[in-house]
Amino acid sequence: MNDAPNRSIMSDRLEMMQARMLDKGFGKVLGPKLVELDEGFCRMALPWREDLSRGDARVHGGVIAALIDKAGTTAAWAYTDIPEGTKGATVAMNVNFLEGAVSDMMAEARTVRRGGSIVVVDVDVLNDQGGKVAKGLVTYKLSRPRT
Repeated sequence: MNDAPNRSIMSDRLEMMQARMLDKGFGKVLGPKLVELDEGFCRMALPWREDLSRGDARVHGGVIAALIDKAGTTAAWAYTDIPEGTKGATVAMNVNFLEGAVSDMMAEARTVRRGGSIVVVDVDVLNDQGGKVAKGLVTYKLSRPRT
């Protein structure tokens, strides 16, 4: 069986989601890159940059929280059955900082529960050694278009 057409579709979808979720507005300032996308799942990388630091070697906690929000939001939108015209917003977010980040980071976001309009997403932020930097839970509301 040839998986090339499926890989091509996923690659196109990843590029579309990168452009839609991360390449404009605050996402562009933050700078994460989407590296994997599937239904209700995403993985994104954020390279260490001095302008994301607290003024020392550590990444600012607000940057880590923003990465959790971006990953959670992207996972919530990572379904192929979301109708055109749907709007969305983060309605709640919890962040637990586990250790300081002094390197590139990877955020992995997995949908825990997808209801009628509410999507709950679990997010792990990992350092370049695979250690957990932070743990987040994002609650996202998708408002379907009115007919």
